[in-house]
Amino acid sequence: MPRPKSYSADDFEVRRSTIPGAGLGLFSKVHIGLEETIGQYTGEIITWDELLAGKYSGSHYIMALTSKFLVVGEGPKANYTRYINHSTSPNATMIISTRWKSARIEAVEPISPGEEIFFNYGEDYWSA
Repeated sequence: MPRPKSYSADDFEVRRSTIPGAGLGLFSKVHIGLEETIGQYTGEIITWDELLAGKYSGSHYIMALTSKFLVVGEGPKANYTRYINHSTSPNATMIISTRWKSARIEAVEPISPGEEIFFNYGEDYWSA
């Protein structure tokens, strides 16, 4: 069985989201198959203590990776995946590796060129 393909920033376009008021969104320029990796969610890895110290207050791009570490998905270490918006009917999902303190976005259905990419942020995001 062939290994699923991974993609890079060149395979995507950032433009106004199809969700009114959401700002920018991430759109595919290529066909993405089921279970293929759209990209890594990158950024600065911080501890909960650093978050509570207030340096990152106001950021909408913070995601817990483990019980001790988070990733700040904005700034010079971030990439195109930060533009993926929320949907309760997503075409992608986030897979977190607590061992490697990393996260990647994977397609849960085929994605066509021109289609916006979404994943479900989960209930914790909305209660933060």
